[in-house]
Amino acid sequence: MRLTAFVCSILFACSLVAQERVVRIGVLRDKTVHAVMVMSAKGPCTVFADGVRKGEILVNDGLRIDVSGRTLSARSLGLTFMAKERIELVPRMETSGLRLRVVDSKMAERTYPGSLVISVKGTAMQLVNAVPLEAYTAGVVQAEAGKDHNGEYYKLQSVSCRTYALCNHRKHVADGFELCDAVHCQVYRGQCKQDSIKKAVEETRGMVLVDPDIKLIHALFHSNCGGETINAEDLWTKQEPYLRSTMDEFCRAAPHATWKRTFTRKEWTSYLVRKFHVRSGDFGAYLNYVPGCRDIYLGNRWPLIPLKQVREDWKLNSTYFTVHTEGEHVNLEGRGFGHGVGLCQEGAMRMAMEGKVYTDILHHYYTDVHLVDLNTLDFFREEGSVPAIAGPRR
Repeated sequence: MRLTAFVCSILFACSLVAQERVVRIGVLRDKTVHAVMVMSAKGPCTVFADGVRKGEILVNDGLRIDVSGRTLSARSLGLTFMAKERIELVPRMETSGLRLRVVDSKMAERTYPGSLVISVKGTAMQLVNAVPLEAYTAGVVQAEAGKDHNGEYYKLQSVSCRTYALCNHRKHVADGFELCDAVHCQVYRGQCKQDSIKKAVEETRGMVLVDPDIKLIHALFHSNCGGETINAEDLWTKQEPYLRSTMDEFCRAAPHATWKRTFTRKEWTSYLVRKFHVRSGDFGAYLNYVPGCRDIYLGNRWPLIPLKQVREDWKLNSTYFTVHTEGEHVNLEGRGFGHGVGLCQEGAMRMAMEGKVYTDILHHYYTDVHLVDLNTLDFFREEGSVPAIAGPRR
């Protein structure tokens, strides 16, 4: 009882004194941007050029920024200036944000919470959104999880997205920011507009997943595992004790549970010869293949053919499939969509619909992990263990 009261006081004190972390996200990385229009979403926005304050733009005004050689040129109704290194726009209201439109592009306008830094990278722009962690988490959940889902599902996705971001925050340090806005990190398209997601993020504010050593986990997730997730080391080189294979009956009737691809026999055998030097007399094992469970290699015989490589080469939905030959056609009948490691989104959606709470769903997909408040991590690391109040165990 005393331990419970003590830990509760620590949690409360940390929540009062801790400032919310800001993450730096490289946005519009999939586009070559030469000109943008930036507007304040609400209230005035302060503008800086190379660290020097240039003035403000109001909500009914916009700042057009163009790449001009190796510099940036900017103009609005009341401002005209150049910048050699960067232009930064900072809303004066914490609840505001910035509306961004790419000039001469059909891309829809986006609103980003936090501030925006624009610099020149090569002959184009580099845009970095400095955004509070919780607003970023909500934006990621909206982009990765979609709409009209159960609140418990949004909660578990909030925890996993927040944890993944913090665990991988050095992915793009060499580029001048922490994470990008694409699938390489997590998909992020700016401000979340769904109240149900905002509510779930707020109700799990600061909660992250850690392993028994109090280290943030790689909270990987994918669309559909096909009924069985895969060990991390079976797909990549590093073993993670919390990313273990687990059976999942909840995703088997979901939209991405099955798929099919058909090739000609010549296409398939030519690929095997060209890529893996399979001899014609050995085709049999690769023309009819039925895995009893998730395999690592096609046919499980020499020469070893990594299923991961086959998936990449043919752009298949997953590595979990059978091979069946009918005359001159080879059919690949597969299960699942994605790499299959960690949390299965469609399985988790079903579990949430059936009334399971988000903590139980997380523990189903991540082995021997703990749910803790981000602001208390240092405290728990010093103590060397996670007390029960910090989060439910499996």
